[in-house]
Amino acid sequence: MFVLIHLEQEGQQTVSRAGTTQRPAECHDLEQQLREVKRLLAKAEQQIRKQQEKVGEQKQQIREIQAQARQETNLAAECEELKAEVLELKGEIRELTRANREQVTKNEALQAEIMRLKLGTKAQKSNGMRIGANLRGLPAIS
Repeated sequence: MFVLIHLEQEGQQTVSRAGTTQRPAECHDLEQQLREVKRLLAKAEQQIRKQQEKVGEQKQQIREIQAQARQETNLAAECEELKAEVLELKGEIRELTRANREQVTKNEALQAEIMRLKLGTKAQKSNGMRIGANLRGLPAIS
């Protein structure tokens, strides 16, 4: 029987008989290390899942923000179009107001002319009636 004693970093190992290894204390340590590694692996997998969920949520937020940015860009373009349309309408309003004032002035002039002509016609009728009445010898109507 050949017995070798060898010290390793983690524990003691005894080798006896043609290459058989006995590890009473080390076997327990390895099992414990294996359980610890499995526990750490499960914890790491859980952290990975949490991070993946966060990434998914952030991607959704990015999509929402991009959609909002597109909508704001569209609204800004529409706003610029409306500003241009408002400027056009203001110019049109100024032109219509000017044309309306011209029409009011013409209308007032025509109204004055109508009144002048009506007065002239009344005066002619009144003079004509006086002349006719004087010719017939009747008193004139004033």
